[in-house]
Amino acid sequence: MTRSHSRRIRSDSKLFSLCLGALLAGLVGCGGKPATVTGVVMLDGKPLERGTVGFAPTAGGMRAVGTIQSDGSYELKTNRDVGLEVGEYAVTVKAREPGKENPHGGPPMPGPYIAPRKYASARTSGLVAQVAKGSNEFDFDLSSEGLEEDKARRGRR
Repeated sequence: MTRSHSRRIRSDSKLFSLCLGALLAGLVGCGGKPATVTGVVMLDGKPLERGTVGFAPTAGGMRAVGTIQSDGSYELKTNRDVGLEVGEYAVTVKAREPGKENPHGGPPMPGPYIAPRKYASARTSGLVAQVAKGSNEFDFDLSSEGLEEDKARRGRR
């Protein structure tokens, strides 16, 4: 093999590697989502101190979830990626007190709801969000109306 032939093979090999890398980067992307969502969840005007916010796409697809922090703030993630796809979402908020230890072992028993149970279901929450590309902020001010009925129903079980 001649020297020029050897240089040409190395050059072709580098070009192939660069093209392959660019192709894979285009197929895989950066792993991010086109939209981010943050916000604050309030209950009767006060920050909800725990729970989760869920965004379920109305057209089907991956659900995004965020943990509510002690100041009521949340940030959505789809699996491990921050953010979500653009579109219309049915929104849920599930907030419960910490549960008691399970006497049979395993995870703790669920505690009582601290936000009405209706917000925990996409069918009954009445909450929707239209997510656009880029940064989005959705604040939710929930009402505790119905919470006492949820507690009474739980006590009858």
